Amino acid sequence: MMKSLHALLVVLVVGTCALAAQSQEGPTIPDLPDVNRELLELVAADQWDRGVDMFSGRQVKSPESLDWQQIGARDAERKKAVRALLSSGRIRSGREYRFAALIFQHSGDPADLAMAHVLATTAAVKGNAEARWLAAASLDRLLWNLDRPQVFGTQFTQDPQGGWTMDPYDRESIPDTIRAAWCVVSSADQARILRELQSGTGTPATNIPDCR
Repeated sequence: MMKSLHALLVVLVVGTCALAAQSQEGPTIPDLPDVNRELLELVAADQWDRGVDMFSGRQVKSPESLDWQQIGARDAERKKAVRALLSSGRIRSGREYRFAALIFQHSGDPADLAMAHVLATTAAVKGNAEARWLAAASLDRLLWNLDRPQVFGTQFTQDPQGGWTMDPYDRESIPDTIRAAWCVVSSADQARILRELQSGTGTPATNIPDCR
């Protein structure tokens, strides 16, 4: 089964907010009145583990320094905590559902990826525009996990020789108009991104900037 190396490591734009004082010892925690504080700390820790201070945009660790075994153990605890928040009804806003989805989408478990897709789609339904790309990407990740072709074209992986590919990918399954509706760049732009990756430049970013 193919595994995506594009693990959706993203810095989420949170808009205008009052940021807490930054610490080199831990992630920046903003003041977001529409986000449960526990969930806010969980998602900030999730991205910090992956080398990003998501609310300041700082890169705090190199990819080579990450201990994925330890991160996996902490991921399991974060998912457990988010499930408890969901069960108790303490996740309500669109932004909260998007943050919850971000925590679940790291998994290689189809059930977790399905949960990520449901949470991101719920966030989009609640009006969080930034969640639309995450809903598309989590579906693509789930399809790959099930050994099925992706349909939006958000995922990239490297073969053992280091070459980049988006396959398996059913490029004809949906039109670019639907991709645009879910904040995913066109198939032509995806082909350009793939060429750039194969030539050693560019990044596997397929979200439309400032998509609304």
